[in-house]
Amino acid sequence: MSGQQVAFGFLEFAVTLVLGFLLVFVTYKILLKLTPRFDEEKQLHRRNAAVGLSLGSILVGEAVIVKQAVYPVMAVVQLYSLSDQKSFAGFLRMMALAGGYILLAGLLAVLCLLLCFWLFDKLTPGIDQYHEIREGNVAIAIFMALLVLAVSLLVSEGVSALTRALIPFPKAGSVPLT
Repeated sequence: MSGQQVAFGFLEFAVTLVLGFLLVFVTYKILLKLTPRFDEEKQLHRRNAAVGLSLGSILVGEAVIVKQAVYPVMAVVQLYSLSDQKSFAGFLRMMALAGGYILLAGLLAVLCLLLCFWLFDKLTPGIDQYHEIREGNVAIAIFMALLVLAVSLLVSEGVSALTRALIPFPKAGSVPLT
C-alpha cells in the first residue's frame, strides 16, 4: 500500500461525501419546486408515511444512479495528478470533466425518475398516484418506491458504462503480436 493510494482513497471518500450531501440537498429542493401543489413538507409534518416513503425512494434512486459518476471523477483526478504536464488549463479541464460526469449522471437520474412516473401511470391507469400518496396510501407509495428503485438499479449500469467510456485515458502504445 502506497501513500498515494491512501491519499486517493481519502480523496474519493471526500468526493463521495460531498456528492452525497449535495445530491440529497439539490434533489430535495428540485422536488419541492417541481411539485408545489403536493407540499411535501406539510405532508411530512402531518406524518404522512406514504409521502416519506416516496421521497426517500426518489433520493435513494437518484443516489444509485449518480454514484456511477464517482469512478470517472476519480479516474480523471488520478490521470491529472499522475501526469507529467500539470498546468492551470489542465486543472480546469479536469474539473470540467469531473463536473460534467456528475451533471450527466444527475440528468440521467432525473430522466430515470420521470420514466418511473410515466411507467407507473401506464401500469396503473386507474390510479392517481399523487392523490393516493397525498392521502396516505402506503400501498401505492411502496409500489412506487420499489418501481423507482428497480428502474434505478437497472439504469445505473448503463450510466456507469457511459461515464466510463467518456474518460480521456491517454493513448497507449501498440504491442506487436509477432
